[in-house]
Amino acid sequence: MVQITTSSKRLSSTRPGRLFHPVEAPSVAFPVQSAQIYRDHLEAKRSIVLETIDYMPAYLNKPEVLALLDEEKRRTYQLILNLMWITGALATQVPALKHTTLIVDEFDFGVKLKALKQRPSRPTKAALQRSPQRYIPITVHALEDRIQSYLYTGRFKKTERIFPMCRQTVNRHFHALVERIGDPPFAISAIPFGIRL
Repeated sequence: MVQITTSSKRLSSTRPGRLFHPVEAPSVAFPVQSAQIYRDHLEAKRSIVLETIDYMPAYLNKPEVLALLDEEKRRTYQLILNLMWITGALATQVPALKHTTLIVDEFDFGVKLKALKQRPSRPTKAALQRSPQRYIPITVHALEDRIQSYLYTGRFKKTERIFPMCRQTVNRHFHALVERIGDPPFAISAIPFGIRL
């Protein structure tokens, strides 16, 4: 057996000097500008996923969601559906958003969502007291621009809800949108996106 020794100087030269040393940017340009989506493949795999994963709700794949969003022409509802799709917010959470729940700083843009009410399999009361809200960053710049434009033209007060409607209104509009497109793969609902009724 031959033992190979390496000098400590050579080892340290290949590693950063400090634990949190900044790393060089990758040579590949990010974010990726485009990706090929095979819709037939996604639809075929959905049935396999639903059959083999326990407690997996029926879901819409990305091309179906994009078609749904593209069909919505009203600016306010389009923004609501985009927020639900990007953040995973429920129809009960989006209408509760206020100007103060949208967080903008020099590093990030995001939204604070209220925690859900306590139900079976939901967080305990102690957990809700520790974390009554959750922060979700919004990394889609087009959506950020759309939100900023909506806030600017709406001139909302800090404590005013930016979507003055109830969840029933969101649900009714969502169902009307689905019926207008026609022939969904299964019964879908806005609470949350794609859950089977």
